[in-house]
Parts: sequence; C-alpha cells; structure tokens
Amino acid sequence: MAGRPPKKDRRMVKIPVGYKLPRWLVEWMREQPESQAAIIEDAVMEKHNLKEPS
Repeated sequence: MAGRPPKKDRRMVKIPVGYKLPRWLVEWMREQPESQAAIIEDAVMEKHNLKEPS
C-alpha cells in the first residue's frame, strides 16, 4: 500500500520494558480488548492518583 504512514502520537514514547509479571496476569491482559500498555497506564494512574499534565 502506497502513501504516508499514519502520524504517531507524539505524547507516547516507546521504550523497552523488562518487567516480570505473574503468568496469570499476562494471560489475563492478553485476553482484554484494550492494549496492555493502556491497561497498565490506567492502573498506575488510578493507584497513584495521577493526572495527565495539560
């Protein structure tokens, strides 16, 4: 397919992460419709009462 690739969200930065998680948690996250990154971001923001800077 020709053409320009879609623009990337400049707020997001892809970094390699080497965290080890329990197998059951990884399996559960893989079954969810949203991305693992979104699940982790939502959980961390809720747990630590963080808000996205404006």
